[in-house]
Amino acid sequence: MPHDLHRRRRAPMGKYFSKSNIRRLDSTTQENLAKFLERLENCRSSGEVIPLTNALRALTCDIITSYSFGTSSGFLSREDHNAPLWEAIYSSLKFGHWFMHIGWLGPLMEALPNKVSASMSPSLASLFRMEEIQEILESKSYQDPGNSEKTILHGLLNSDLPDSEKAASRLRQEARLLVLAGTDTTATTLASIIYRLLSNPSILDRLKDELVNALPDPNALPTGAQVEHLPYLTAIIQEGLRIQPSATRMTRVAPDEDLHFHTPTKDWVVPKGTPMTMSARLFQRHPDIFPDPTTFKPERWLENPRLDKYLITFSKGTRACLG
Repeated sequence: MPHDLHRRRRAPMGKYFSKSNIRRLDSTTQENLAKFLERLENCRSSGEVIPLTNALRALTCDIITSYSFGTSSGFLSREDHNAPLWEAIYSSLKFGHWFMHIGWLGPLMEALPNKVSASMSPSLASLFRMEEIQEILESKSYQDPGNSEKTILHGLLNSDLPDSEKAASRLRQEARLLVLAGTDTTATTLASIIYRLLSNPSILDRLKDELVNALPDPNALPTGAQVEHLPYLTAIIQEGLRIQPSATRMTRVAPDEDLHFHTPTKDWVVPKGTPMTMSARLFQRHPDIFPDPTTFKPERWLENPRLDKYLITFSKGTRACLG
């Protein structure tokens, strides 16, 4: 995507992921987190075993859809947390290499009527249709001054983007990206962190001590402001992002100039316009930067805060992930 188009599309969305706007989500997050914890408590009492990653996907999807469209997906209320949807998404990813190498395949699939796409994969029907988009467009609720920035979609419709960028087909693309990126990346990271905490009782005990000291009421769900500056919790999140990055490969192109890389033994020149890719997973397990890289060790972030500049899970620069 050309830089100018990317910058134009990113601008009206970026403010929704600022710290101050994310704090507006506290009540939505707490409401959904309460449902999630209630389900876990019921499972503990009954002995039921559920796939934790799917439950976390339901949690994150309910939150991001509420923020994006003003309507929750309601997956936390479903007994199976809409497992068929997650299975269908992962099955579809197996065909990713086809879309990478056959340039016309993606536009062809996008051009199919929603009914046809939905019939090909019924579990993905809600993603193809994105009925929330049409409901907001038809109700014209975004034109109400009180709703102008109610959700991400309202903000896009009231932005200075040209009308072509506000067409239903274009908004569906953006909505799918918001839902998929806002759901699976967070859920996968949380599942990985929970697994490693349960596998390392000493780390879990230290985290519990920090939370007990920081949160006066153990029965009240905390706000973002209460937990965002807790050093050990922050280190655990950083270590989780390092050891199990949800986005593993990033592609970049320098369109206007050759890139020069120098090593002690050789100089490298990458001609302009050449696609380049790197793996966050491999980079963040490099032993020269992260000693003992396969060990889950939150303390490394407390001992060396400068490691943060090597955390590229969400990329860096103007193309970094909004979230």
